Amino acid sequence: MQLYSTLSRMVEPFQTLYPDRVSLFVCGPTVYNYPHLGHARTYVVFDVLAKYLRWTGQEVLYIQNITDVDDKIINRAQEEKISQKDLARKFEREYIKDMLSLGIDSVSYHARATTHIPEIINQIERLVGIGVGYITETGVYFNIDSFPRNGELSGQSKDKRISRVTDTKKHNPADFVLWKRGEYGEYTWDSPWGRGRPGWHIEDTAITEKYFGQQYDIHGGGLDLIFPHHEAEIAQMESLEGKHPMVRYWMHTGFLTVEGEKMSKSLGNFIKIQDALKTWDKDIIRYFILLSHYRSPLQVSEEGLLNAKKALEHIRAIAITDNGPYPEGRDAFIAAMESDLNTPNAIAAIHALAAHGDLEALIEYGEILGIRFLPETSAPLSILQDIRAELRASKQFEIADMIRKKIADAGIQVTDPPLKPLK
Repeated sequence: MQLYSTLSRMVEPFQTLYPDRVSLFVCGPTVYNYPHLGHARTYVVFDVLAKYLRWTGQEVLYIQNITDVDDKIINRAQEEKISQKDLARKFEREYIKDMLSLGIDSVSYHARATTHIPEIINQIERLVGIGVGYITETGVYFNIDSFPRNGELSGQSKDKRISRVTDTKKHNPADFVLWKRGEYGEYTWDSPWGRGRPGWHIEDTAITEKYFGQQYDIHGGGLDLIFPHHEAEIAQMESLEGKHPMVRYWMHTGFLTVEGEKMSKSLGNFIKIQDALKTWDKDIIRYFILLSHYRSPLQVSEEGLLNAKKALEHIRAIAITDNGPYPEGRDAFIAAMESDLNTPNAIAAIHALAAHGDLEALIEYGEILGIRFLPETSAPLSILQDIRAELRASKQFEIADMIRKKIADAGIQVTDPPLKPLK
């Protein structure tokens, strides 16, 4: 398999740290609001990747974090006058429900930040101990000047790097927070630096170090996470013992846009997954997402989803007769998936497989893509077709037409060959 890595900016042969074992981490949600289609785009892509790798016989440990302590959660909980924990658990449940509704079920473990506080504190202690972390009145910060490779992933020049946290006590404006001191109340913890809570970046490296060690195979997320989040992760993890690269393959999904703007909660232009599912079923949404290469921008529109619906209906309409394996189509599907997860080409192969009647492949590859390509009545369909042929040949047209109508009502086109005389 070949995969593009954001770090090298090249498509490279996929080679894991350990034979037949893949360690995959994808940044999960900050659970303060409902998931939207931008989230769906990223998580559908990595769901397909995990399912394909497992289909090839590899063992995949796929971990997602759940950011359940964050400024956004604190602010939303205050607005709604409920506890941070209740708010976070509410939207965590909504997230899991929406993922399952989209057929995203490949994650091995969802790791909450709040259940990994000991690992977070331990990692910060070690960073302070080796001199790359330092303590101020307001928190513990990472000294970005101590890490010369900072900026390699994003291509950001040193003078353009900034941190979201403004603190005049910081050594460098680009230094990012590891631990926020002096905060009390719910979702704060005792630490060597006083009561407080972790920064955003440290939770991911503490979680991945616990389950994968200091190096692993794939780290995924959206393009918007490259800087500063993923840059900070690299600086933290690689500073601990100098192991480079922290991740062999950095994979980033392109933006999902609405009217040319990135879909995001902050812009208020997001479409909730649960709202989209009221109009479009999960197969249509997945088909629409996978019809574009994961690294490309994707413009969401009603027209695009309608075209996806029509294309999927066409596949189901022609995939009614089992003609056995179509090797060329199978080879094309595998070649597409092996070529940097080229799902547009994989879907083109699906159309060819449907046209040639390779129903077994449509079922098998449909499980990888998470899409049902056969009509729901497809299992007994070939038998029904044979029965209709016999009824028509014996001139029992009324019963044959009744079966035909039932098949047509299911959305399947039926074309009868010319009648042949009985032998």
